[in-house]
Amino acid sequence: MSIDSSHNNADFELDLTYLRGIASGSTEFMIDLIDLFLSQIPDYFEKLDQFIKDKNWADAAEIAHKIKPSLTFMGVQSAMESMAEIEMNARNLENLDAIPPSFKILKDMSKTLFVKLAIIKSELEKSV
Repeated sequence: MSIDSSHNNADFELDLTYLRGIASGSTEFMIDLIDLFLSQIPDYFEKLDQFIKDKNWADAAEIAHKIKPSLTFMGVQSAMESMAEIEMNARNLENLDAIPPSFKILKDMSKTLFVKLAIIKSELEKSV
């Protein structure tokens, strides 16, 4: 399933195959995981944004590390790869100038992702 983001040029794929697999087909479990993602990850993105602005690279690396598996669960592989790069650069204090623009693309993309996942969650709830 493709999501077109009008906020930026970063197209990304949202593939719930992995989520369905770890949920063993349980719609209720998928809803719970989406709900958990939507309740935690926006706050993590805000914290990461602040850590980047503050050039607090150690904490930026840690929060990026926490975000990565959730992006994998939701099937947003390109975002997970970008988050992994942010984590690695922050942890190793390398390519620090590349972190803010990379994160801006992810943050803009996340707004669309959060909306789309809320819609998917709502559709799943109707089928329970």
